[in-house]
Parts: sequence; C-alpha cells; structure tokens
Amino acid sequence: MADDRIAATAADPAVVDLLAGDTPPNIALMRLLMEAVSPDAVRDALREAASVGGPAVRARAGALGAMLDAHPAAWATIRTVMREADHEAAPEEGADPVAHWASVFDRLARLAPEAAVALYALGSPELLAAATDEVVGRMREWRLLGPACHLLEIGCGIGRLSLALAPEVASVVGLDVSAEMIVEARRRAGTRPDIRFERSSGRDLAAIPTASVDLVLAADVFPYLVAAGQDLAPRHVEEAARVLRPGGALLVFNYSYRGDLDADRRDVRAMFSGSGFVAERVGTRDLALWDAATFLGRR
Repeated sequence: MADDRIAATAADPAVVDLLAGDTPPNIALMRLLMEAVSPDAVRDALREAASVGGPAVRARAGALGAMLDAHPAAWATIRTVMREADHEAAPEEGADPVAHWASVFDRLARLAPEAAVALYALGSPELLAAATDEVVGRMREWRLLGPACHLLEIGCGIGRLSLALAPEVASVVGLDVSAEMIVEARRRAGTRPDIRFERSSGRDLAAIPTASVDLVLAADVFPYLVAAGQDLAPRHVEEAARVLRPGGALLVFNYSYRGDLDADRRDVRAMFSGSGFVAERVGTRDLALWDAATFLGRR
C-alpha cells in the first residue's frame, strides 16, 4: 500500500482487508498508520470506507477512528520506531548484525522504549499494560508459571514482561543485547531481589548454567535472530534446551517477520525436534491484542 493511495481511496485492498477482517483493532490501526503519510490520511480513508461500506465496515471504521482519536501521538510514535528499526534494511556490508540491532535498540531505548518493544500498543501505556496482562494470562492457562518456576527471558527489552511475570514465578533473569534497554529495565525493577537484568552477546546463552531454569521466553526476539543469519535462531533453540531442566518449556512469540507462517512452522518443528522439544503449539494465534504466532515446546 503506497503512502498516497491510503489518502486517495478506501478501496485499496489492504484497507479493505483490515476493515473487513478479524485483525485486532489496535493491530489494524497500527498497520494503517505504518503506511500513511499522516494521521489525517488514515482518517480520510476510514471516513470514505464508512460512507460506502456496509454496517460491519462502518462499525469497524468508526472503532478505528475512535481509537486513533484516543491515541493522537500514535502515528508519530510509530514513525519514530520505523525510522530507527527498519526490518527490511540490512546492516552495512561487513557489519556485525548483532551489533547493528544492539545499536538500533540502544537508540530506541532513549527515544521510545515502550513502542520499541511493542509497536502494536500505539505508544499507549494502557494498551501496553492490557497486552502484557493478556500474555501473562495465556501463560497461566498453559501452566508455564508457578512459585517454583525460574524464568529466563531472552531479549527482555525494558523488562515489561519480566516485571509482569516476576510475581508469578520464583525468579527472573532478563537478557538483552542492548545496553540501554538493560539500563531502563534495571531502573524499572529497582532493588527487587527476585529479578535481574544482564546484557547478553546475542549469540548464545553462555552466561546461563546448564539445567538451571524452567521456562525460556522469547517475545519478538527470534525475528531478529532469523534476520541476522549465522545460525543464531537454531543455536538459541539448542541453548534453550541446554539451560532448561527436564520438563521445562521454550515459549516463542513470533519466529520471523518474513510473512510465511507455514515456513516458520516447518523451521520451528525441525528445530524443536532436533533439540529434544515436544511441540505443543506451532504457529497458533492465541492473543486478542497482539497478532503474534505462538510456538511452545517442552523438554
């Protein structure tokens, strides 16, 4: 969807799909804002859609318009993150991809820390809290948490999931390649003894002892490992298997951003099998506020 088309017509196929489908409203609005030249361009397309569409489209357009009005800074926030973290832009030739993404998230930690780790929250603390609560609730349903559980989060960012999960488990260790994200996570954690945040190499989990944790969580982290190449994704699955105790679990939200869920499912099944995981969820859509694909394997 080109920037000028969203302003010109609500008949653009991408606009039609978002208004007629079951994409979560905040995700639909995020995608429209990602492609628009301005918030007014989105408003124009929504108004046009409401004027020519049926009752369902009118209701959906109205809901998205109300959400946009409630989050007036969303477009600017999304543009800031997109400018700094272009998933389609490769690192400079010869550059270390891990160092590249560490630098990107260092900048985002200073500019827009919440949006950097969850763009679908539209920069809203309330939406981010609701989305976080939903993830925690699903993890309870899947029996991943408990007072004896020791949790490792890979790519913890500002620590929003680690901090939300800490009351549900015995201890939390959060790792991230971004030094600035770790600084922000530690600031938010304060002096809590049950949680610690450390910078990682992004290449393995060497700092974590073998068979020392019960759950490894990776939320929107594997897409960067996949993009970086160098076998980093399979290596992290192997490393997760190493650090987990028998019966432990690896939970991944989103394996890649390549837009091919069937390929993601094939790759993850192969990695789970090769590292001794029994696959419980492979590319399922389990959340209402986030369109992440869930991958869950147990040792």
